[in-house]
Amino acid sequence: MRVLLVDRQSARLSTLRAVIEDAGFSVIDTVSDQADLYEAVDRLAPDAIIVGADSPSRDVLDDVASLSASYPRPLLMLSSRDDRRLMAQASEAGIAAYVMDGLSPALVRSLVDVAVRQSEQMASLRAELADARERLVDRQAIHRAKCLLMEDQGLSEDAAYRQLRQTAMDRALPMVEIARQLLSRAAE
Repeated sequence: MRVLLVDRQSARLSTLRAVIEDAGFSVIDTVSDQADLYEAVDRLAPDAIIVGADSPSRDVLDDVASLSASYPRPLLMLSSRDDRRLMAQASEAGIAAYVMDGLSPALVRSLVDVAVRQSEQMASLRAELADARERLVDRQAIHRAKCLLMEDQGLSEDAAYRQLRQTAMDRALPMVEIARQLLSRAAE
C-alpha cells in the first residue's frame, strides 16, 4: 500500500516514515505544507494519507477536511495531544483514525487497514446514496408526468401510468425519459 505522509515538523518525519515502512507500507512521498499536499495527492494518487501533527490546529483540520472532500482517501492523524474536542473535530474533517503517542508498526498496520476498510464502506454508501437519489428524482419526474397527463387528458392515475409505460415501450426508451420529454414540452 502506498502512503503519503504529511507532517509540518521535519524533525519527526524520519521516525514516522520508519514506523510506517516497518508496518509494511511504502511511503511514496512526504509533504510539509498545504500547497504541496494537493499537488502530491493529485500526482501520486496514494492509497492512504497519514497526517502527523503534534498539536493539530484548526488550519490543519481545515486542510484535511478540504483534502478529504476533493480526494477521498483513507486519512489517519498521528498526534501527541490527547484532546476529545480535537478528536471530534478530526472525525468531522474526515479522519478515520486519531492516534496519540506510542506508535508501533503493528498498530500502524492495523489502523491503516481499518481506515482503508472504512473508506471503502463510505465510498459504497456514497454510491448507494447517489443511486437512491437518482431513483427518487426519476420517480418524481414520472409522478409529475402522470399528474400532467391526468390534468390535461382527464385520465385516472392508472391510465396515465399505462400511457407513459406504453409510450416508453413503443419508443424503446426508459419511462423516465418519456416523462422528462413530456414535462419539457409542457414547460415550453
